[in-house]
Amino acid sequence: MAAVGLGFCGILIVARPFGAQSVPIGLIAALGCAVAFALTAIATKRLTRVASVGCILFWLALMQSLLGLAFAGIDGRIALPHGKVALWVLVMGLAGLMAHFSLTKALSLAPATIVTPMDFLRLPVIALIGALLYAEPLDPWVLLGGAVILTANWINLRA
Repeated sequence: MAAVGLGFCGILIVARPFGAQSVPIGLIAALGCAVAFALTAIATKRLTRVASVGCILFWLALMQSLLGLAFAGIDGRIALPHGKVALWVLVMGLAGLMAHFSLTKALSLAPATIVTPMDFLRLPVIALIGALLYAEPLDPWVLLGGAVILTANWINLRA
């Protein structure tokens, strides 16, 4: 439980919501996404006991497609991608499917307490991509918060 608290402190260091009149909506959305991702990992791990990876991926892709379609048409119009955009949408869809396959397969082979912390290795990779491709600044607070989060994951793996 201490590792969870330390990881949350790392998130607060990166987000720095202190001093704001109210909690930023982006931070609330990120927290909601983190909870949803954790619940998805737990459900996926449990499903790997009774269903094949292919079956899990099928239902996951179907649910995400239906939800995505519903949200895409929330204003009553659905704009279909065309030209080069359609190609990039296809590439992103395949990359997402491969990510789900990799995570589901990993959860079928190893405990979630091992797999999920390893997923946090995305943090430094994303920070590096942001800095190199989008000129996103890497301030000391982001680096410190990332180090705290990775330390919390290391503690969790050692427990």
